[in-house]
Amino acid sequence: MEIFKSAILGLIQGFTEFFPVSSSGHLIIFPYFFNWEEPSIFFAVSLHFATLIALLTVLYKDVWHIIRSFFAGIFVKKYRADSDFKLALYIIIASIPAAIVGYLFNDLIESLFLKPVFAAFFLIITAIILILFELIGKKKETSYINANKTSNKISWLSALVIGIGQAVAIIPGISRSGSTISSARIFGIKREEAVKFSFLISIPVIFGSFVFEMIKGVKTYIITASSGSNAICLIVTGFIAAYVSGLFAVKFLLKFSEKRNLNIFAVYCVLVSLIFFIVYFVRK
Repeated sequence: MEIFKSAILGLIQGFTEFFPVSSSGHLIIFPYFFNWEEPSIFFAVSLHFATLIALLTVLYKDVWHIIRSFFAGIFVKKYRADSDFKLALYIIIASIPAAIVGYLFNDLIESLFLKPVFAAFFLIITAIILILFELIGKKKETSYINANKTSNKISWLSALVIGIGQAVAIIPGISRSGSTISSARIFGIKREEAVKFSFLISIPVIFGSFVFEMIKGVKTYIITASSGSNAICLIVTGFIAAYVSGLFAVKFLLKFSEKRNLNIFAVYCVLVSLIFFIVYFVRK
């Protein structure tokens, strides 16, 4: 893989990991467009790690408060009423479905759906989810306003449903952030709160994926490490590109979601799918 390709894949990973457009789908579809070889497992691991660091760079204060409150609440009863302690519990609840599905069905899902055609099809499903669930969420918000109530908050039930949405996103083309944000919206949770919660619950999932892929890629790492400085340059380039684009994506979406819905990303998903199918049938 050349430096240019490494940088492009890093940029794609960083943007699409947090934008509701499916990073896994893009990393399948875009190499197909350009007839690029599939990146190594260790390269993919480095990109996942870069996006994790980018997310922690932006949300480190929130993460620190949640961790501190969680452990304080474990040992001291009075801290269990703290909102950050409850948020920690909701993050754990939301992470369980993805952990179970990822552990039990990851290889099966990859064998069935790790093809560009399936990824392009599920991008359209992502678009439908974004638009439909946003409409439901908007109606819920309106009903709360009309009843002179504040917007709904995260609860154990909504956390579980959001976690199921995150688990479904193991399918390439189904956006993790899109499915979790959309799942939160159907409970009337404000869009900006849904986005932040989606980012927070992605931390254990991205970290778990990183560890899982790292274990799988140990042999690849040994081969890569012994193949010279070029391989190291490729990994560093991809890492930096994924980190910078991930940093931008997190900050942008947090700000963007305060005033606007995410339908523009649904339109984007449909366009990418249409372009893919045009290219696919032309090549056939």
